[in-house]
Amino acid sequence: DDLVTALRASNRLAPVGHYAAGGLEHLVLASGLWGSAAEISRTTVTVKNGAAIRVADVATLYPGSPDRTSLVTGNGRDAAVISISQQPGASILAVKAGIEQTLADLTHTLPSGLRLSKVYDLAEFVATAIANVRDAILIGGVLAVLVLLLFLRDWRVTLIASITLPLTVLSTFLFMRLFGESINLMSMGGLAVAIGLVIDDAVVMVENIHRRLRSGRGEAAIEEATDELFAPVVGSTLTTVVVLAPLGFLSGVVGQFFRALSLTLSVSVLISLVLSLTLIPLLSHFAYRHGEHARPLEAERTSWWERGYERALGASVQRPWLAVAAGIVLAVAGYLLYRGIPSGFLPPMDEGGFVIDYLTPPGTALAETDRLVRKMEAEIAKTPEVAAFSRRTGAELGLFATQPNKGDILVRLKPRSQRHRSGEEVIAGLRPKLADAAPGVDLEFVQLLQDMIGDLEGAAEPLEVKIFGDDTRTLAGLAEQVQHEMEGVKGVVDLVGPQRGAPETTWRIDPEAAGRAGLTAGQIQDQLTVAWLGETATNLQVGDRGIPVRVRYPDRDRFDPSQFSRLTLRSPDGRLIPLSTVARPVVATGDGALTRENLRQVALVTARLEGRDLGTAAAEIQKRLRGLKLPVGYSTEVGGQYQSQRQAFRELMLVFATAAALVLLVLVIEFRRVTPSIILLLAAPLSFGGAFLLLRLAGSELDVSSAMGLILLVGLVVKNGIVMIDYAHRLHAEGQPFAEAVAHAAQVRLRPILMTTLCTLFGLLPLALGLGAGAELQKPLALAVIGGLGLSTLVTLFAVPSAYVALRKKP
Repeated sequence: DDLVTALRASNRLAPVGHYAAGGLEHLVLASGLWGSAAEISRTTVTVKNGAAIRVADVATLYPGSPDRTSLVTGNGRDAAVISISQQPGASILAVKAGIEQTLADLTHTLPSGLRLSKVYDLAEFVATAIANVRDAILIGGVLAVLVLLLFLRDWRVTLIASITLPLTVLSTFLFMRLFGESINLMSMGGLAVAIGLVIDDAVVMVENIHRRLRSGRGEAAIEEATDELFAPVVGSTLTTVVVLAPLGFLSGVVGQFFRALSLTLSVSVLISLVLSLTLIPLLSHFAYRHGEHARPLEAERTSWWERGYERALGASVQRPWLAVAAGIVLAVAGYLLYRGIPSGFLPPMDEGGFVIDYLTPPGTALAETDRLVRKMEAEIAKTPEVAAFSRRTGAELGLFATQPNKGDILVRLKPRSQRHRSGEEVIAGLRPKLADAAPGVDLEFVQLLQDMIGDLEGAAEPLEVKIFGDDTRTLAGLAEQVQHEMEGVKGVVDLVGPQRGAPETTWRIDPEAAGRAGLTAGQIQDQLTVAWLGETATNLQVGDRGIPVRVRYPDRDRFDPSQFSRLTLRSPDGRLIPLSTVARPVVATGDGALTRENLRQVALVTARLEGRDLGTAAAEIQKRLRGLKLPVGYSTEVGGQYQSQRQAFRELMLVFATAAALVLLVLVIEFRRVTPSIILLLAAPLSFGGAFLLLRLAGSELDVSSAMGLILLVGLVVKNGIVMIDYAHRLHAEGQPFAEAVAHAAQVRLRPILMTTLCTLFGLLPLALGLGAGAELQKPLALAVIGGLGLSTLVTLFAVPSAYVALRKKP
């Protein structure tokens, strides 16, 4: 304490006065600041018998550093890691461009031997993902146009319908700016999904105009065709929009994700509706003002598939029980496929990198942790797909301080085109190698963006078993049982249980002995802190830098337990007292971290999955947990992302019910009849079997993305039925018998129904293939829509007319 006090009192600078001279005001300072480190040794600590005792007489001065509690390496070598995050509202691509320019400028000014290396770049993943979705939009648009050209075989008609695609996309970007929506993976995904839909209204309109013009009524046919389709086109578009409206019920990250998708999708189909009702007729007037369609033409010959449909439809209408039987078969098949389909939360993505969280046994020293982790780094460096990696020990991503036995390794992979394995496959290959290189170390592999999403959801791990109770020892014992049970579940990896306390030595102070020495427990603790941890007495000012001057015992005394008891304490009256006379050491294992949830003590056992879906794994774990015998007052619960999945599915069921109700309302307003409205609405769940089948064949799970596709199907399935049923009502009102009117309407609308369906399917095909980074997020949605819409087309063309004819009351 004397040394600290002396150093602090000597190294001072203070203003002591001022005076005026020559018209200037002079400040008077008194300074004892050291000019160099050598002056510290000459500082007087105290005076004994007229002799000055200096710092050099009682201490050794040397340049040093604080006790090391963390390590940072890059590609296996010592490094300084800088983490950069964008501000809220900033464009990550703009930040990326600015950083890269700054790094390029710094490269020319770096000292020799220093090198800058980019370890991870989330902006690169975002840019690649947006570019892939952009390509999907372009490819889907081209495929949709080719489908039109194949059916219409008229370049003018195809051009008129196709022009709505770029106009809709550009207008959607304008409205995104007005609504404050950024160009991101989900908003671009909404546009990609919309590509096959925005052309539907235009297809139906130009096909009807094309057919009317061939009747020989000239330009008047364009107005008649537009008036005929005005109500059904508006109604069919609104069914798509209203199924997206209830997405406001979704909460958390899922709601934020799909709100952007639904906004762009809704805006784009509404814009396409306006263009179909205004621009398409105008362009048709211009294109056919002096063209061949201004005069009567002979009717187009029906193709073989149209004649085949006419015969099959006639047989179906005459035998409506076939439609009922087919509906029952589809419902049963859909239910069986639903029961067997794997389930998840969000689709896994190949982000081009991942994080390895590691945890060595409690109490492992920093040097030992470093030795173990360097073995893991050697295995990572051998992996051909790895481009770079950085490691933190005693710190985590974001450089948050942790225990010295904990840290993470951030791995950046080479671009997807330069590697043969996906990120998940690289992780699966590294997991056993790292476990063998560092046995006893708990490891967790997670991709960075998915980890961030999990953190935002409050569920970082896919599986998290919570054990509630009152006694920490009992909870620890139960956690070991749960961990043992989970080890037997196929597909469960990266299993981590509650962490026990680290070894610790507690010096128990004898209050009576301390009192006799005139010391309090606080005074003893303060002196031990200065001796073993050290205390910063002052700072040595060198230029604009302040270098801390720390006073502490030599390392040979601080880190040698055999020397601890020889430490002397100073009493208030100046006596020196051995530490062993007032305290005794007790070596024990410290308590583990105490975790609570809703004010209840809880022990957590977490795990991740490899080659297993979340739903079946959680179900098996729950079954095993029910077999455990728990003490009275103790309970278990499966949480993590599984709990988030259950919450999201419950909300999606509410969205589905609300969407179905809104669609039914639109149908009733459109037809002013209940029977056709219910028939069309029932066609949607019958098409789910096709969605489930395609998801299973593609190896995708029933997750939030595919569930969004099922909800979107409710609006899409009824679109074609609206156009067909509305035309049937129009024909019946003109005097045709009801059955003939329905059959005739189905035959007339066969071509536009097939055209719109194929345009939608081919428009979604690039997304369904899931090529490129980020495409995995919309892939299940596209698969569900393609499978469901393909099956629903058959239901609309056969089951709907047959059921409507059979259920209509006879006059």
